[in-house]
Amino acid sequence: MDTVPSRKLTREGAMKVLNAAVDKAQALNSAVSIAVVDDGGHLIAFTRSEKAELYSIAIAQAKAKSAALTRFPSGKKSPSGNERDDHHALAITLAAGPGSFVTIPGGFPLYSEGEIVGAVAVSGAGSKDIEIAQTAAAILGK
Repeated sequence: MDTVPSRKLTREGAMKVLNAAVDKAQALNSAVSIAVVDDGGHLIAFTRSEKAELYSIAIAQAKAKSAALTRFPSGKKSPSGNERDDHHALAITLAAGPGSFVTIPGGFPLYSEGEIVGAVAVSGAGSKDIEIAQTAAAILGK
């Protein structure tokens, strides 16, 4: 077999995820940037709270791309669950290329019927980034 079918995240699905993140961020009274990307890390949907820091735009997009490309949440934990030390995390980031691997938590893959179709990421709320992004990622397919 030369090809296989694959699932793709639609704009409607991306907006569903984005809106879930917006709702959670508002419930937590957090000013954030939120990015939703396809499985190749390409931006589909984005929004930023009026009071979110401008640098959170690029960080949210980088976290989402990292989660999509690695098929694993952004951050310093490896797929085996081990915490990477700073040197190892930096080495991987440099080897993969800036924007392809991010060691800041807050980006999560999006699944549809067990297949990764994209990722969502949040930046600007500190440790709440994880909670907001996880809530948004869980909405897909519901």
